[in-house]
Amino acid sequence: MERLKKIGRFLCSMKCAVILLLILAAACTAGSLIPQGESLTYYMAAYSETAAGAVLLFGLDDVFHCWWFVGLTLFLCVNLLFCNIIRFPALFRRMREGFTITRRLAEWNKTPAAVVEEEPEEIFHKLGFRTVRRGKAARTAGMNSGAATDSASAGTQPVTDIFETRYAVRNRFGIWGAWLCHVGMLVIIAGFGLGQMFQASYTVYGVPGQTKAIGDTGYGLRIDDFRIKLREDETVEQYETDMTVMRQDEGRDSGQPEGPGAGDTGGAAASLSGTASVNHPLTLHGMKFYQNSTGWAADVEVWKGQEKLQEGILCAGEYALIEDMEGLAVVFNAFYPDYVKGADGMPMTASSALKNPGYLYTIYYHDQVVGMNVLTGGDMITVEDYGIIFKNPQPYTLIQVKRDPFTWLAALGGLLVMIALILAFYLTPEEVWAVRQSDGRWALAGKSKKSGAYFLEELAKMGKQEKKE
Repeated sequence: MERLKKIGRFLCSMKCAVILLLILAAACTAGSLIPQGESLTYYMAAYSETAAGAVLLFGLDDVFHCWWFVGLTLFLCVNLLFCNIIRFPALFRRMREGFTITRRLAEWNKTPAAVVEEEPEEIFHKLGFRTVRRGKAARTAGMNSGAATDSASAGTQPVTDIFETRYAVRNRFGIWGAWLCHVGMLVIIAGFGLGQMFQASYTVYGVPGQTKAIGDTGYGLRIDDFRIKLREDETVEQYETDMTVMRQDEGRDSGQPEGPGAGDTGGAAASLSGTASVNHPLTLHGMKFYQNSTGWAADVEVWKGQEKLQEGILCAGEYALIEDMEGLAVVFNAFYPDYVKGADGMPMTASSALKNPGYLYTIYYHDQVVGMNVLTGGDMITVEDYGIIFKNPQPYTLIQVKRDPFTWLAALGGLLVMIALILAFYLTPEEVWAVRQSDGRWALAGKSKKSGAYFLEELAKMGKQEKKE
């Protein structure tokens, strides 16, 4: 039974919490160094057979979602919770009862930091103590020279003498620093864990003027402008997307070009704008927008004789169904800004400059490939009576959208940790007291959890200074 109690005390101790934190830190390091979410083939190629087997066996290919990482995180949360619950009553009692002249006199070894003749309140004020409590204490018969009690609690025991006391304390709330730090860590872990469980990620891409739905969030993203900034040597310096995020009307087609005010359904609160660039995400409506990548898009037109049947915008990799002919579809596979044929006959681009646009396409009819080629210049794809044209190539922007409903919880935990650090390092509890001796002089003493010797030296200096004055 005693052994079980020892195990229970260890599992609820800070020593256990530190061990868990070290294991989790090592796991996070492994998750940062080992590419996550790759296939078995990738790990077999990147590592030895034994190492690849270990990566998959221990779930190191998806560290943050594997069972043991989640289990250790939950265990750490339980450990911190019980540590805080166990320590709270003692800290609360100390807050209420631990800062008293009676307790200080009972622990004091009767060695004063200084002895002064004048009232010590002024000295305490100069040291930064605002409120000084006046009182009396009694030494009863049978008590040792270092023990004392207040006169009210002396009871019926014989009192040998009664003496005046002065007592002051500051920064009492500093005792909560370590406890609050553990609470903050618990809240951060809970926020991070819940965020990983409920986080949603969406991909939105398009060209300026388009509005696309952001998954199932009920919001739409309008691409107002997209810029590619180049350096003097023509290399890319930055990608920037100006966007507006708004609540969407139910049933509205969000994939087509929109006017400047499209999708704004509710005033300033319903429509928010901003700019996202690489390494500078944008936060709107509780979602983060990351400038992820770019590619090429083009206008596509479908003609039948002299009549334009349909038009739209296709990004490389997308397809369009020919509405007038069931089963017919065209896929815009790739775009070559400066199209040339390679030595092997395969399409390629000679430069990034828009000189000779080439559109690689595939025609499907009832899921069967009926044609594939590169369209250049003003050429038209002809399928029976239909003609398909690609034109107006332009870069599109790809935005990664992440929504974490528990970001606020992790932020709250960070705030609690910051407050805790201030309490722990800048609000160190300090106490001073004075006892009137039988010769009428005052013996000064003090206590500080941090830099106690220095604190007593300051008290002694103030006492000597008071003597000189």
